[in-house]
Amino acid sequence: MICLFDFSKIELHRLLVDYFENTFGLFYLLFNVPNIVFSVHISIMVKSISMLRKQIMYTKKEGMITMKNKKLFSIFIFILGLMLVITGCGSSNTAQSAKSSTNGKLKPITVRIGSDSSTLSLAFQVAKANGYFTKYGIDAQIATFAAGIDTLNAALTNQVDVGVASDFAALSRLSTGKLKIISFEQSTNASANKFVTIDGINKIEDIKGKAIGVSKGTESEYVTNLYLQKHKINEKDVTIEKFSSAAEIVAALEKGDIKGGFFNGAVLVKALNVKGAKVIGSLAEIPFSAKNFILVTKNLVDTNPEAPKRILQALNEATIWINKNPAKAAALDSNILKLPEDSFLKTLKAQTNDIRLNDADVQQLQNVYNYAISNKMFPGGYFKVKNSILTKPLKDAFPSKLTYNPADVK
Repeated sequence: MICLFDFSKIELHRLLVDYFENTFGLFYLLFNVPNIVFSVHISIMVKSISMLRKQIMYTKKEGMITMKNKKLFSIFIFILGLMLVITGCGSSNTAQSAKSSTNGKLKPITVRIGSDSSTLSLAFQVAKANGYFTKYGIDAQIATFAAGIDTLNAALTNQVDVGVASDFAALSRLSTGKLKIISFEQSTNASANKFVTIDGINKIEDIKGKAIGVSKGTESEYVTNLYLQKHKINEKDVTIEKFSSAAEIVAALEKGDIKGGFFNGAVLVKALNVKGAKVIGSLAEIPFSAKNFILVTKNLVDTNPEAPKRILQALNEATIWINKNPAKAAALDSNILKLPEDSFLKTLKAQTNDIRLNDADVQQLQNVYNYAISNKMFPGGYFKVKNSILTKPLKDAFPSKLTYNPADVK
């Protein structure tokens, strides 16, 4: 078939050169500025087509198009079609990216989380159960340990990436430099932490010469020491027995191996079920309320710097839900940990749950650190508390919740 389009060789050559210049410019825009407006692509191609149109005409003077020019024309049409396909895909991918961002469908980051066997880790369980971790692109793999200190030990041995523990326990594991505090998470009303005794011990002075149970490496050691000092009892006048968990302390109380100790929440209920058990005091006498913190490994921060921020976003939604639905939260935790629901609910009502970091939070960490160092309670040596706090994740997630100013903490 004879082609009816007639071209001057010079004009066709100029047309293609001009088009290729536009095309390469378009390729640059497409691959280097992915969010460019789609209409810019179209306008460039329309301009080139318009140029082509001006060169197409019926003429007898110049003669019919040669085979060489027909090949050049075919190349032009091929590139034009390719550009339409690529441009369409580019705009489709941009739209899909925006859609994914809008729907919160982020590329999942796998994070191993250490949870303890109490309401201390309730926010993690709620974030998992309610889909908050998934919403913020966290593939949460939760492993349960006996106590908060155990989650940090697991983090230090690369078993988990995130742990949660009270101020004293957290500080006792920070000297390695492998863990960073990223947020306050929870605190319990001081009056909810009771000192329980057996065998007719009716006042703290009667504990002299007897054994007291504490959870090793936790705030239990710290507050027991403070409590004895408050009542002018020398630590040498009692025997401090250290256990791996609160459950072990209850078992020792039942056997009579210890005569007293601090308990709260579901463990307090169990302690009071021991024959002859009674409450003779609380931490409100000091006063002291332990604060619990979320910690992440330095390795997680280095390999997935976005992960801590996403974790805090998920936990923030979880704490809001817990505060609004304490009964449902207690039921959820009870189902997971197989402990009495009513005791969980009591504990929750005496707690403050929040994702934040303020001067008071860090000042308590500093105070606990100062006391522990002066009493040689930390085996790891000296370190600066402020250097163990990573504020960027909270600042990026919730700037208004980060009110901690290093200059204010002494």
